[in-house]
Amino acid sequence: MNFTEGLEKAINDKDLPVITLYDFFVLGYHLFHKKALNGEPLKRLPHDWDQTRAKNALRRLEARKALVMDSDFRSGVWRVTQSTRAGSAEEVACIADPFAYVSHLSAMQRYGLTDRSPRALHLTTPKRPLWNALRDKRLHVDLPDLDQIEAPVLNRPGFKDTIRRRPIVVHVSSHPWTPVPVSGEETRITSIGQTFADMLAEPQLCGGMRHVLDVWENEADQWVPEIIAAIDLLDSKIAKVRAGYILSEVMDIDDPALHNWEQFAQRGGSRKLDPDAEYAPEFSERWMISINV
Repeated sequence: MNFTEGLEKAINDKDLPVITLYDFFVLGYHLFHKKALNGEPLKRLPHDWDQTRAKNALRRLEARKALVMDSDFRSGVWRVTQSTRAGSAEEVACIADPFAYVSHLSAMQRYGLTDRSPRALHLTTPKRPLWNALRDKRLHVDLPDLDQIEAPVLNRPGFKDTIRRRPIVVHVSSHPWTPVPVSGEETRITSIGQTFADMLAEPQLCGGMRHVLDVWENEADQWVPEIIAAIDLLDSKIAKVRAGYILSEVMDIDDPALHNWEQFAQRGGSRKLDPDAEYAPEFSERWMISINV
């Protein structure tokens, strides 16, 4: 088996719907240094492995029809023609951007928390400085002798308006979550607790506060420990106040964390349960928030 054939087989063995330039570089790098695939020595190895040779190898695989440029992305993403699955919009987006994840109303839908079927896919990705820091960390894990090789480019991809014919809405966060993987896929998603927390931090991205309250009242009781743990991590005082009100006064739940959140209630303020609705005179004495839903 020659090196190009080995690359093609290694890609097909992963059985992913798409591959990025960066992931291709890393796969080729490790194959080049092992000089074998599944114990079988490789022939016709390149003299070295760098970006130029990686791009040449990509062109050879394109000529073999093993890879085809994915038109849903501006650059740097190829469809794997022998993959057994085409890949959902969620999965290929999470492969293209290794730090993006499914969030907000799309996460609610995935967990079966909402009866709404949003046509658009909601994704969250870190702000550029955080994204770059995660990139640098990943480079050192994937390519431990990075200083001795020409570093491959790992850039946040340019998403088009649609992926797999599905509209995409990308939210850029300065406080991104650490998401969880979806079993059997490369998709990442907010955890169940994080999903509930996002509903109170950004209700407008989750169907609006009236819908959020319906979801909390119908679904939250079975996830209370996970929800409280996630809200504790939120960098949003108003989300903690909203959560405290809903858990204590709507759902009649008590927990030590709620007492800690009371410090974020502000007397004399104009905080509202629903940020998009008019202020209402009915309010919670404990949480000092207008109950305007």
